[in-house]
Amino acid sequence: IIRSKGTINIISINNSISDSLDVDFSNIIINSLSVNNSRNDCADFSYGVYILDYAKLINCGDKAVSIGEKSNMKINNINVNKSFIGVASKDSSQVEIQNGSFFNSDICLSAYRKKIEFSGGKLILHDISCDKEKYYFSSDSQVIFN
Repeated sequence: IIRSKGTINIISINNSISDSLDVDFSNIIINSLSVNNSRNDCADFSYGVYILDYAKLINCGDKAVSIGEKSNMKINNINVNKSFIGVASKDSSQVEIQNGSFFNSDICLSAYRKKIEFSGGKLILHDISCDKEKYYFSSDSQVIFN
């Protein structure tokens, strides 16, 4: 999805060979996102404003949700099972998560700079559960646990 604006009620994706959902330069509200078996990211967002009301993401090869390049995202309810990284906020992006559960992920949450022209990411976290308690936050990122 590129250069779009609006609301999507339900997205369901199974068995993707690359990123399952890729959204760029948009202003999108997604009410429900379900992804099962993605060889790369389950969902990738950049250069936009996004709301994800509910997400169930299972077996993501890389990140369950990747937010980058000056994006602003609000995630209200997310359940991640089996990913390398649960949620990544990178490259001057801000992500607020309310009610997040992360299981069987190498890293539950991360905030960092990937591209030199940006700063680190920002995470604002409320009611987060992570079975392995593993996080990665670079020194130029900001993380707030509420």
